[in-house]
Amino acid sequence: MKKLLFLLIAFFAWGASVYAQDFVKGLEIILYGDIKKDHNVDPEDAPKTRSIILQPVHAYLYNKVVSVSFEEVTSTVTIKITKESTGETVYSQEYMNPTVVSIDLNMQDSDTYHIEIISDETYLKGEFIL
Repeated sequence: MKKLLFLLIAFFAWGASVYAQDFVKGLEIILYGDIKKDHNVDPEDAPKTRSIILQPVHAYLYNKVVSVSFEEVTSTVTIKITKESTGETVYSQEYMNPTVVSIDLNMQDSDTYHIEIISDETYLKGEFIL
């Protein structure tokens, strides 16, 4: 009886762990782009780094709400979200000194969307599916 109970608990714990890992993976929006002051830098002239570049912004998706979290103080940031199939801008807003921004996309259809985060020193873009 103890073995059966142990196997049952182990099975449920393993199932919950696998579900949680897949759920967490779906939350973060991968952002990529330029993190530099001059967006016209030639790759040959750019400094070569061998360390990890810390990303100043992170974006997450949960229940059709995009949350953008800023790790560094940024004076002015523009966040723009466009629908891939039509190219329509569904959200565009400029923020002053943001720390966390929440964007509700509940009125939008299921589709692939692109997010752009633009400031004086940073240009990041990413893609997510609603």
